Amino acid sequence: MRDRNLIRWATVCCAALILAAGCGKPADVADNYTNCWVTVLSINGNEPLQSDILSNGVPADDTITIQLKSVFRVLYEDDPTAPNGPSPFDTIIFHSYLVTHRRSDGGANPASFTGGTNLRLEPDSEGEINLVVVRGFDKHRSPLVELRDDGEIFTTSIITLYGTDGNGNDIAVDASITISYANFIDS
Repeated sequence: MRDRNLIRWATVCCAALILAAGCGKPADVADNYTNCWVTVLSINGNEPLQSDILSNGVPADDTITIQLKSVFRVLYEDDPTAPNGPSPFDTIIFHSYLVTHRRSDGGANPASFTGGTNLRLEPDSEGEINLVVVRGFDKHRSPLVELRDDGEIFTTSIITLYGTDGNGNDIAVDASITISYANFIDS
């Protein structure tokens, strides 16, 4: 009886090790790259953003649209990760983003923040995503709250999109936009 339990236990352990060895990224991790390039086609229609500190007396989130394009590529001629062209594993899913603001005059920056998102980008396709780049909450904090009465500041804001492909490879894409902050006249 005891030998049977020992054999069962050993069998379960071996099965668990075999299953665990199959987890993770396929092929050699050192050569495991995604098969798609992702490029930014436009951000906010290629226009700078004017962030109104108070819009009709209320601070509101400022949202932009980023258009992306995914292009399938083969790393080398006999690429074992893409023998027959694109596959579902080459689909990229963006799940979060980071916004960082930088002023060239050395002044205080609005707070950096992360946000969640969801964009599925298949090989050789385009997609667009709407993201908050200035939170209404931050318009109650320095340095933006000081602009309610007078003044204007400019930042270059860097948006980094984070995602993964179907093989578990991490993807990061950067885009930047110029933002002008002021309490613009409401029409």
